[in-house]
Amino acid sequence: MKNDKKIIKKALLWYNIKANLGEGPLWVTHSKELLWVDIKGGLVYAINAITRVNNVIYKGNKPSCIVQVSNHEFLIADGHKIVLLNLITKNYNEFASLKFNNLNIRFNDGKADPNSNLWIGTMDKNALHNQGSLYLINHKKKISEKLNNITISNGMTWSLDAKTMYYIDTFEAKVYAFDFNEKSEILNQRVIIDVPKELGMPDGMTIDNNGNLWIAMWGGFSVICWNPSSGKIIDKIEVEVPNVTCCVFGGENMDTLFITTARYGLSSAELEKYPTSGSVFYTKMNVSGFNSNYFKI
Repeated sequence: MKNDKKIIKKALLWYNIKANLGEGPLWVTHSKELLWVDIKGGLVYAINAITRVNNVIYKGNKPSCIVQVSNHEFLIADGHKIVLLNLITKNYNEFASLKFNNLNIRFNDGKADPNSNLWIGTMDKNALHNQGSLYLINHKKKISEKLNNITISNGMTWSLDAKTMYYIDTFEAKVYAFDFNEKSEILNQRVIIDVPKELGMPDGMTIDNNGNLWIAMWGGFSVICWNPSSGKIIDKIEVEVPNVTCCVFGGENMDTLFITTARYGLSSAELEKYPTSGSVFYTKMNVSGFNSNYFKI
């Protein structure tokens, strides 16, 4: 960063837990809870922001993301299927599924777009190259493949005017932009950020009220903010663990950034050095974000 006098923010520990692969945080304004997943642990959690009680709300195989449908209903991607969970009844049912030819393929990150459709990517469990895709699922459960030859399909978000979709392939260390419209079409793919290797690998992503992108850096001990127009770094949050996976704005004024992390991929020596790996961190921000888009059924 060019300004050496800039004060770097440091994330604080919010909930201490040894999640194997913490991911997919979702702020739920109605209940003041942070929902998030441990993919390799097979669990979906809900942390109450007031009491800091962390409840398991779903046990599955490889739950990788959560999308809100209503105040008490959520879609959870798990392996090759998507389930609809009702938090009042505690029941869940299969909403949609994909039959992958390769049994090592699983769903990864996913979000609802401004048109209330679901975008969700896939990857090989061993991160083999070019085995993943990006799909669009609408309320009629129609599934359309939009991109292929992806290695690790990851973070996505939309510009404030909903005319641009941003998307990450972690392995390629690139952030892409697409023209986006009311039909949820993506056109004119281009690279807007080519992440230097020394910063880590880009993972999950969110956007703030200035239209800037906050990207969790796997192996980079940080969340970094980029201006998508210039491709320049404009801010950074240091996290005390190496593998930072995703982030989301939440809290009373949507000005708290919640950050998930992972223990996966770390050696015994690294886990001893960074014992809070897998925990959820946070920092108060001087910018705010938005409630995540709902999926429409």
